[in-house]
Amino acid sequence: MELLKKSLPITLVLFVAVVSISAQDTKPQVTSTDVNQENHDAKEGQDKELFEYYYKTRPENLPPNKAKLEYNLIKTLKKEIMSRDYSKESVEAIKKIDATNVQYERVYRESKWLRGFMTQNTHLNYLEYMYIVKHDKYMCFVSFDVNPELYLQQSRQSQLVFAAKDKFEIVIPKP
Repeated sequence: MELLKKSLPITLVLFVAVVSISAQDTKPQVTSTDVNQENHDAKEGQDKELFEYYYKTRPENLPPNKAKLEYNLIKTLKKEIMSRDYSKESVEAIKKIDATNVQYERVYRESKWLRGFMTQNTHLNYLEYMYIVKHDKYMCFVSFDVNPELYLQQSRQSQLVFAAKDKFEIVIPKP
């Protein structure tokens, strides 16, 4: 038993030494598939062309698209007008709204006018992409989560401002 206890550590050390020496002697075999892989990487292939084409056509790598921006803004403006102004004139005005008769501007949180507007409308949040859209008597604050020049999308927040007659205003007759 004592002999076994003394010889076990020695045997383990010898085994580890033999394994480490044999591992140093072995070299990885170069296979023909590795050679083919290196040759393929060195030359122009369709996989490289696919990789380059993919990154050239990603939305964030394309130039900004004014048409997408105008579409997103006009769509939001029309939706807000329909939901807030119930007059017959508004239905006619919605049909006439297009990119030629709409003014828009991107606004930033540093603007003192926007800060005043946001202070009064506490339900609105500052986002990275905020715009003011104007058509005739309608002005609309619109904000987006991502760049509206890159994707067709719905607005995150919008607030329509216009002067209109209150539908629920009651005129009390004189006694």
